[in-house]
Amino acid sequence: MNKNTVKAFIVAIAMVCTSNLNSFANNTNDETPASVKTKISQVNKTLSFNVWVENTGKKVMVVVLDADKNEIYREYVGSKSEKFAKTFDFSNLSDGKYTLEVVSSNVNVIDSKTFEIRTNQIVNRDIIVAIR
Repeated sequence: MNKNTVKAFIVAIAMVCTSNLNSFANNTNDETPASVKTKISQVNKTLSFNVWVENTGKKVMVVVLDADKNEIYREYVGSKSEKFAKTFDFSNLSDGKYTLEVVSSNVNVIDSKTFEIRTNQIVNRDIIVAIR
């Protein structure tokens, strides 16, 4: 091989590698959280939360985690559904800390809300005096 052929071959390999790197970089950024709008809000100081997701073609999921990061609930929001709205009722959960998250398919948290459930018990103590 002459020097010009070797140089042309090296340039061709460099161009192929560069184009592959560009396409790889573009594929890893397909799921940008900025393209998904969300809102998580408590319903009138109750044990319920409204979750809204306005999706622009990205796959996301709604996840409920306990204090130890154990998954209690998961619901997928498909990339074809443009809007998702659901009320989550947590009145049947035990006392403890929980997190409600909207997560992209590449496991980036888009929005989250942490809350604690505590049972408040009112204790009434009475004294009865015996009459003799």
